Amino acid sequence: MTRIETELSALRDRALALANEHGLKPGSWYLRMLELSKDEGEPADLGALVRAYWELQRVTGRADLRDEWRRLADALWQGDVA
Repeated sequence: MTRIETELSALRDRALALANEHGLKPGSWYLRMLELSKDEGEPADLGALVRAYWELQRVTGRADLRDEWRRLADALWQGDVA
């Protein structure tokens, strides 16, 4: 697994754990996409990661999560992978 895939996988796992911890709806499209990529052993969808971290930041107010979704959104906008 490449460094980028490892980083995306780690971010996905963290997002899923935090979503569960903070009671985000597991049926939300972005969480379903993250779960699906995890189940299939695929890299996490960058757009789903952006939305998951945005939603987590909105719910918790945590600045570190805001920084994370902004960084991911910049990568998505620029066509980079995290």
